[in-house]
Amino acid sequence: MDDIAGDLELSKTTLYLYFKNKPSLYFAVVIKGMAILRDTFKNAVKRETTGLGRIISIIRAYFNFIQIHSNYYRLNVSARAPRFAKMFEINKEENVEIENAEEYIGLTKELLNILTEAVSLGIKDGTIRKDLDPIQTVMFLGSAIENSVYLSPVNQLLLETYGITAEGYLQYSIDVLLHGIAEKK
Repeated sequence: MDDIAGDLELSKTTLYLYFKNKPSLYFAVVIKGMAILRDTFKNAVKRETTGLGRIISIIRAYFNFIQIHSNYYRLNVSARAPRFAKMFEINKEENVEIENAEEYIGLTKELLNILTEAVSLGIKDGTIRKDLDPIQTVMFLGSAIENSVYLSPVNQLLLETYGITAEGYLQYSIDVLLHGIAEKK
């Protein structure tokens, strides 16, 4: 908190007027990034009329979000890590209030709902296989999309070594991913 207050040219006391504790400050920053991501997803699906089209738009929107807002992305990943969940439990036991924790959970649900609606629409409009369970498909897609759009430094090096562009890899990932869920035409 001393470092943050110093960077903002505030006293630590002033910083505590805005945030009760470190977790509250952390959540505030993570929530800002999640709100940007939610709005990005909402805008991406507006242009698409099919479920499969919406999923493709969500994947591309997530890829662009990570490129533009990499710090927010890293904070969001950190917020989902087991150590963060443990921190939340420790603070609960110590009766330390984490402001905006419910807002974080709400934004997470909104993001999952956008993807669930896309899958459900795809099943209904025939662009996604009808034999798929929407919830399990969303869980799979969530993990698969994240692993497709986030390029670790090692993966970036591999792509460069083989002369593959990030966009080319993204398109390849989309093709492979959708091959498993798209209705055969």
